[in-house]
Amino acid sequence: MAAHTAPDLFERERGVLDRAQRAHADPSPAIIHLALAELIGEYERVIRDMRRVISHSDRTELELNIANQRLRELTEALSYQNRHDGLTRLLNRNTLIHEAESLLRHLPIALILLDIDHFKQINDRYGHPTGDKVLVALADTMKQGIGNAGFCGRLGGEEFAVVLPAEHFDTAMETAMETAAQLRERIRHIRLPEEVGLRVTASLSVALAEPTVPFDLLYQCVDDGLYRAKHDGRDRIEVISDSLKPAV
Repeated sequence: MAAHTAPDLFERERGVLDRAQRAHADPSPAIIHLALAELIGEYERVIRDMRRVISHSDRTELELNIANQRLRELTEALSYQNRHDGLTRLLNRNTLIHEAESLLRHLPIALILLDIDHFKQINDRYGHPTGDKVLVALADTMKQGIGNAGFCGRLGGEEFAVVLPAEHFDTAMETAMETAAQLRERIRHIRLPEEVGLRVTASLSVALAEPTVPFDLLYQCVDDGLYRAKHDGRDRIEVISDSLKPAV
């Protein structure tokens, strides 16, 4: 006699999570948006199910524990989706700005902006799938290069940012410049095995802001520097030597 197999009560939910995980690797905003919508719907449904479990004494403690675990999984998935870029898995633009603004309330920070040189040409010559691989490789390179010193994110397209909290203000700019130089060199060594002739470089800009300086002011200053780095030959670092100070 064949053994009885209990039905998977959460088969549909697992499917939703699987689709959300696949969406992390897809650069299409529409697909990511759909995955988020599904997760939100499942999140709300699990809450309703938990309320029914609590209101019926004939439901088992095991069922309640399963629902609790499911709710935790959905919460983690939603939180990750909302905070991270779907392709590179770096912080997304909104999250990076929010985190940087929070730090700037009480700490000086250094901001490094980074833009891949001639990225359109990479897409045109090698195709967008290869361009996506370059973005992912650069993101991995950034995470390895930054370590625990700060955090990095994708602002959009081929533009990325690094935020470095300045624990020692006197040496903060020197540290930021060294970090930018190391990133520039690491990016030069990015290679894709399937594209032997592909070479990647980036232009960078770096500035330091004292506490209470508005982040949008810091960003504009570094963005202007990034424009100069691109305009003056690319594959270089533009340094804004004077730290930004709060308005008196």
